Amino acid sequence: MKSTDGKTIQPPKLPKHLLSESLARLEADQEYALIEITGADLSNQSAGKVLFEESSLRRSTLTGSRLPKLRLLDVRLEACDLSGTFLEEARFLRVEFINCRLLGAQLLAAQLDDLLFRDCNLEGAVFASSQTRALHFENCNLRNTVFEDAKLGGTIFQQCDLTNANLRNTNLQQADLRGSILDGLQVTAKDMHGVVISPSQAVQTVGLLGIKVLDEA
Repeated sequence: MKSTDGKTIQPPKLPKHLLSESLARLEADQEYALIEITGADLSNQSAGKVLFEESSLRRSTLTGSRLPKLRLLDVRLEACDLSGTFLEEARFLRVEFINCRLLGAQLLAAQLDDLLFRDCNLEGAVFASSQTRALHFENCNLRNTVFEDAKLGGTIFQQCDLTNANLRNTNLQQADLRGSILDGLQVTAKDMHGVVISPSQAVQTVGLLGIKVLDEA
């Protein structure tokens, strides 16, 4: 996948065969590598500096868990629920979230590189002050999501719902919003500098900036 500034998103580097394991509790500073976890209930837990590397999580629940400085390296998450998780200062590299729920998830000051969200519900999630490289949202619910003060240069928002999303004071240079819903988007003219939109979005975007377009008198 390539963004408008030429950055290609790298998929997770996963081995063909992973060891299937059950997991009931996360431990602080613990490393989990080369495993496949299915159906785990890891909700309402607290553990800092957890690392998952070259691993897969499927149909697992982490709702309400506090996992500061979580590190995901070459990880795929499918049909997982991370709603209400606290992931301050997370570090994600080559990670895919597929058909996951992250309602209200807190990714404050995160470092997000080569990250794909596909068919995910991220309504009300917070990415404030996050740094990103090669970030792609595809067919995602991003209603009321907060990106304030984040660095989103080159980010792709493909067929997403950005209704009432907060993009104030973000770096959106070469970010691609084509095909996405922009109703009530919270931005300023400065924020929109360098953004890529479609012709059909142009009038709507002008309206968001408080500019009236009238026929000549």
